[in-house]
Amino acid sequence: MSVNTTNWSDPGTCPFCGDELSSPGVGFIDHIDENATCETSFDQWRGNLAGDLAGEWGG
Repeated sequence: MSVNTTNWSDPGTCPFCGDELSSPGVGFIDHIDENATCETSFDQWRGNLAGDLAGEWGG
């Protein structure tokens, strides 16, 4: 079992690397599009979350 090393307490920073985001919403999307390591971490996180939810996650 892996240890959760993300920090979701500040929406102005990336929860995976801690870098400051230009904005909490689209800034995060732009950040993961430009940062392969964070994109991979996000995809893994999203996959783990989807496995915990029944059916398809709408958002």
